[in-house]
Amino acid sequence: MTDDRPFAGRVALITGGAGAGMGSAIAHRLARQGAAIVVVDQHAARTTARVEELAAAYDVAVRGFALDITDRTAVDEMLQQAAELGTIDILVNNAAINIQGSVFDYDPDDFDQVIAVDLNACWYLIRQLIGPMRELGRGSIVNISSVAAYNGGRGREAPYSAAKAGLLELTRSVAIEAGPYGIRCNAIAPGLIWSKFVEKHRERFQADADATPLRRHGQPEEIANVVAFLVSDESSYITGEVINVSGGWYLSA
Repeated sequence: MTDDRPFAGRVALITGGAGAGMGSAIAHRLARQGAAIVVVDQHAARTTARVEELAAAYDVAVRGFALDITDRTAVDEMLQQAAELGTIDILVNNAAINIQGSVFDYDPDDFDQVIAVDLNACWYLIRQLIGPMRELGRGSIVNISSVAAYNGGRGREAPYSAAKAGLLELTRSVAIEAGPYGIRCNAIAPGLIWSKFVEKHRERFQADADATPLRRHGQPEEIANVVAFLVSDESSYITGEVINVSGGWYLSA
């Protein structure tokens, strides 16, 4: 029987894919449309749970790997095992950390850690996967940035903002070099999206929701919808772009 789901025959790797927010929503959306899924996350228990959940819900192959994405040896070992599913032709760089603090006394080790996870690890995964994508003749990369890339996070998150801004330029550079080989690279800049952290600090973030033209926080599924569009053939002539998904909270020129 022919599988007519739009992503059948494709393999998607999602970092931070076991989280309850955007990562899980993206994994579910791509699996629902037929992609084999590689879930990469630092939390072993929730990675196992997410793999079992996806495998039970959709008729697709699912593999899970619990690791630190800044550990390049671990990443290489993971990619070697994940290749058993086929060539990974969808990469979603979603994993990120945000250690907040003032620039006046920010811990240099924390700064390095944020840059390592939010920017360097994204580059390394692209670097390792873009060769096989070139041989395949196709590929789609989506980097999850943030509106903090434009506004400095409005204070107390300099390394996060710097990493997310760097991710936008990395997106454009990859798009330029990889385009001739059928590989597209785009980015999404979410505003404030629901997560367990946002839920826990609802009062703190309510002002941001009230300042948004849509008067609410975004939902993880709304990011997943944009990811699905960007990795689909429906966006086949879009590369090197950044799509803001902030409910109008940040309006770019």
